[in-house]
Amino acid sequence: MLPGIFLVLFLITNFNYLWQGDLIRRNFNKYVKVIVLYSQHLLILIYFSGMNSIETEYQVEKKRGPGSSLLFLVFMVLCGLFVGQFVGVVVIMMVSGQSIESLAPVLADPLSQPDVKNYLFILQGVSVVFGFILAPILHQLIIDKTQPSTLFHTKNLKLIPILVVGFIALTMMVANSAVIEWNMAVDYSWLSPGFEEWAKVKETELRELTEFLTTFDSFGSFIAGFFIIAILPAIGEEYVFRGLLQPKLQNLTGNHHMAIWLTAFIFSAIHLQFYGFVPRMLLGGLFGYLYFWSGNLLYPMIAHFVNNGFTVLMMYMFQQKMTDFDVDATESVPTTTVLLTLLVGVGLVIYFRNFFRKPVIQDAG
Repeated sequence: MLPGIFLVLFLITNFNYLWQGDLIRRNFNKYVKVIVLYSQHLLILIYFSGMNSIETEYQVEKKRGPGSSLLFLVFMVLCGLFVGQFVGVVVIMMVSGQSIESLAPVLADPLSQPDVKNYLFILQGVSVVFGFILAPILHQLIIDKTQPSTLFHTKNLKLIPILVVGFIALTMMVANSAVIEWNMAVDYSWLSPGFEEWAKVKETELRELTEFLTTFDSFGSFIAGFFIIAILPAIGEEYVFRGLLQPKLQNLTGNHHMAIWLTAFIFSAIHLQFYGFVPRMLLGGLFGYLYFWSGNLLYPMIAHFVNNGFTVLMMYMFQQKMTDFDVDATESVPTTTVLLTLLVGVGLVIYFRNFFRKPVIQDAG
């Protein structure tokens, strides 16, 4: 299963190269027609599946095995991401008024044309909505026969744990800086010289893309970036990884610790940034435990949002000379500060766990 997943991920992440080579451009009109029909059927299925789920809520349903449900989830998310790429291009064409021929070179090399940043925001945003929100909703309604609301227990949504989660995210950002510094210097040549070379190239490409997207020349650009980089990933990624994937892996393995760390491993791997792999996996593990202990997906969503949102906000404030603190600075954080924030963070994590005492999480399928 994993080779197939990474193959599709490769196709998605190299969409611009396929476009530049005319593989997509030649049959673009056909793809648009198929995508429009797919989108119409997607909305119809979500609507009627929601109705059917309500009608049969108290009936005994034949449950699929966790392995089968997991395969369906992976397939639907990947299809959603792939379709989202095309829909994003259509939206860009509608907004810009440009033809597919004029857009092709722009999207093939966006970093050389700063004025197309909003196009990348659209492409990224639409892909996340289709791949990490609409497709998983469809999966939950059609395959798992459950409502998305089952992942959110509003009765245990309290102000104190919300604040605690926010401070956990902030303290762990500082503590994680030491792991980030260590991971940046990891030698991957023991795996394969070819892999190390590829990882370095990919790291450079994604770092340049991140710098491009987080260089804000206006308040409007900051708002757009904040929505695409902080809000959408917090909702979509936590919905897929912690809300759906983690419970399925728990059913499959019979061990919640293994499920949490397997999910965190996959979560970090799909970002394709292996010189930040370990700190991102640690964050994923933290988000996983927040969900397991509380049974409410809103808590890891809040932590994810604070982690991304604080970084984007500080970048904007530094660029506008509103603060001297450069969140992207490469200087090492003093060891005393790392240890102190780690101690505070661990204390807050323990408090959060004890607040809920025992897990109330329900399997998503």
